[in-house]
Amino acid sequence: MKTSFIFYDKKIHISLKYNLLNITIRILLKKFLSLVFFLIFFELSYSQLNEKDISRLNSIIESAENFVQKDEIGKAANMYYKAGLLCFEKNDNKKAIPYLKEAAKLHGEIKEFKKVMAIYSNLGLLYANMDEYDKSLSYFQQSLIIRKNFGNQEEIASGLLDLSYVLGIQNNSKDAIINTIKALEISTELKNSKLVLISYRMLADNYQKIGNEQKAAEYLDKYASYRQHFEKTKTEELVSEERIKSIAELSIKDAEARAKQLELELIRTNKELAEDTLSRKIKARDDSLALVQQMLFNDSLKIESYKKDKELARIQRAQEIADQRLYLIVLLGVTVLVATIAFGLLLINKRRKKHNAILAANNKKIADQNKNIEFKNAELSDAFQRIADQNKDINSSIDYAVNIQKSLLPKQEDLNKYIEESFILFKPRDKVSGDFYWFKKTNTFINETETQTKIFISAIDCTGHGVPGAFLSMLSYNLLDDIVEQKRIFTPSEILNKLHQGVRKSLRQSETNNRDGMDMALCAYDPQKNILEYAGAKNPLIYIKEKKVHRLKGDVKPIGGVIHEKSEKTNFQNNTILIDSPITCYIFSDGFADQIGGETGRKLMTKYFRNLLTEIYLKPMKEQKDILTMFLKKWMGKTDQIDDILVIGFKINPNKI
Repeated sequence: MKTSFIFYDKKIHISLKYNLLNITIRILLKKFLSLVFFLIFFELSYSQLNEKDISRLNSIIESAENFVQKDEIGKAANMYYKAGLLCFEKNDNKKAIPYLKEAAKLHGEIKEFKKVMAIYSNLGLLYANMDEYDKSLSYFQQSLIIRKNFGNQEEIASGLLDLSYVLGIQNNSKDAIINTIKALEISTELKNSKLVLISYRMLADNYQKIGNEQKAAEYLDKYASYRQHFEKTKTEELVSEERIKSIAELSIKDAEARAKQLELELIRTNKELAEDTLSRKIKARDDSLALVQQMLFNDSLKIESYKKDKELARIQRAQEIADQRLYLIVLLGVTVLVATIAFGLLLINKRRKKHNAILAANNKKIADQNKNIEFKNAELSDAFQRIADQNKDINSSIDYAVNIQKSLLPKQEDLNKYIEESFILFKPRDKVSGDFYWFKKTNTFINETETQTKIFISAIDCTGHGVPGAFLSMLSYNLLDDIVEQKRIFTPSEILNKLHQGVRKSLRQSETNNRDGMDMALCAYDPQKNILEYAGAKNPLIYIKEKKVHRLKGDVKPIGGVIHEKSEKTNFQNNTILIDSPITCYIFSDGFADQIGGETGRKLMTKYFRNLLTEIYLKPMKEQKDILTMFLKKWMGKTDQIDDILVIGFKINPNKI
């Protein structure tokens, strides 16, 4: 009895141990396989575009581009929308957005604003799903604006609820409540049960967020009551017109499908676990029954005790071997898994150390560069300060030079005292000018009772501009005064000859490499003889007499500068014009004609300038100056002035003696 009882106790122990080990391993394997299946399912459910999808997407985009080239904008917009929809269905929201935006843009070009409205709503939903609520709010607002333009109250209510949804997520519950109340008023008036139900629910949620429990409970009760009514009526809204497929619907269907599949997998897993548990209970019950039977028939089995002991030893040995194999397999699997994880962690750690070393080296390099930059910045700051100080000194000197040049030049108003109808348009490019004007009135005694009067007017263009030109202009101005007042030379050609010699001598151009000079036009008006004398160094005189335009060219020889032997021996020519009828004269530098136009990018040119003078010569002189000034400003536009500008105009009438 004792031996038999021990036999059956060992058998039960071995059987239970074997079954428990098998059940445990099966449970672990099933849970592991369920986890792997879930991960694979999750990965497949949220996969991106595969090669087939990419090929399909490229085909759609190619069709859209072909429609654009054919100017079939509507078809192109539909294809871009189709491309965006494909990307969305494959959970590539970021890639879907540009195609939806292009579709909206093209629909907008052909004024299909209802489709634009729908796409903007879809974009709002996409950005909300991506947690980019500012962009989501922007597109819902744009969609609502279009809805309001169409005036469809149902669409307006839907748009207001879209806005409330995003505002609620952003914890802007007050604005969400305002928009939802507006939507509720419209939905109630339209008797739209769905929108009323949504409005009640959103109002309850937002009042809950701001802590107004009374209002939240009130709207929650309305929601529950109205939902019962809504489920009873089961109204269906028929849509008769073609519309763009809503991404929101796709999102709901996709989520429901995924939830359903996960639910089925969970049921399947629970079912298997339940079967395992049931099997274990049945096995335990069967083992218990077997134990009772063995105890009842213990006496009859004594004879077979020896055989059973021997068989038990054999089974026990086989079971131990099987357990050892299973243990080794599990141990090997765990070892491989641990080794794989350890290797991965080791590899990650090695890469992290390498990355940290590179990062540290880069940081050191950046720190060294920052020190160098700081040092260079300090040097630059000192240099800039020195330059600023130098500029200040230079500007002070230039400002002083400006005052000297202004005091040297005669007042423009004085020319009106000599010739009443006259003007001077003078615009230096820099503060000081290389262009300058010179005029003077002289009286010479012919005899004891008679004097001869001459009025000299000249427009001079010195080499260069700015400070160098200003120095040459002051030198030339003093030389002209000396030639007329001291040397008493009154003929324009002789004045130019003397001025040429004076510049050459003053700048020692025959001894040095200095080649500075000037171009000029010089007029001398004799009111007693009614004649106008002119001599020019490259610059012309334009005069209009009896509606005819005349142009007297100056000599090719400049004042000073580079002189060829042949031209050096040539004197300036004197020209005389009889004033027997009114005559309008213009002398000028080349600055006006050479100015670049802001729109054309070309010079004005002398011919166009001459035509302009021909058009305005009959107007009063002051008005002519204003016209030229306004024309120049418009012609230049935003282009900088490239040279000094000087134009002198005067009108002479015959003097009746």
